[in-house]
Amino acid sequence: MHDPAAAREDMVFDFGVTELAASFHADWVLYAEEEMDHVRNHLGTEGDPTRVVLLVEDLLRLRGSGLDDDEIALLRHATDPPLGGAPAIHGAARVWLDRLLAVAVPLARGRGASEASCTTYTPCGKDGSDAVSAGHRRLAPEVVRLVGLIEPRAEGHDPVDPVRRALVRCAEVVCAELAFRFLLHAMNGYASRMTPETYARLERVSAAFGHGPHVVDAIRYLVD
Repeated sequence: MHDPAAAREDMVFDFGVTELAASFHADWVLYAEEEMDHVRNHLGTEGDPTRVVLLVEDLLRLRGSGLDDDEIALLRHATDPPLGGAPAIHGAARVWLDRLLAVAVPLARGRGASEASCTTYTPCGKDGSDAVSAGHRRLAPEVVRLVGLIEPRAEGHDPVDPVRRALVRCAEVVCAELAFRFLLHAMNGYASRMTPETYARLERVSAAFGHGPHVVDAIRYLVD
């Protein structure tokens, strides 16, 4: 699990499964024959392995969680680009996670990542016992409160209540930090109305998780 005290260039912007899932803009099919080709192109084959390891950890954490496939699918589709283009999971969320791991793990290992970093993760929910996990749990109630502030700006979106419930479940039983990143994408997808006070709360929580400055400011434009 990433340590909030460890400043990493890989966390200056969005990262992990939320960053990858949001990369499926409408034109990805122009450069890749199918979904996993895009994943390979997006991740690349060279460089420090940290970026890919952060993705692998997210995938392992979701796969091993108590969330059901429908909940994982709701989280996945919360990251869909506003103009569409993301492939549908069709209720087989853990199959999708396994397909991503089959691509990401060899890429991480090829860059020098250890086997342990690609097969295990530190529990974050009620089973987590280290300082970072405890810090994430302390932030979970605030993440849940922020979930309640998702307010679609216009009609025509998918129902928001199922997404809110999946985000709360993620924060409470999987990882509050991961739920927070999904929350930011959900706010973007719903073009959620946001006051300056709400944005300031998002900034404080993001900083407490150890994120860089551009994880939250990607949705600054939503502030009324």
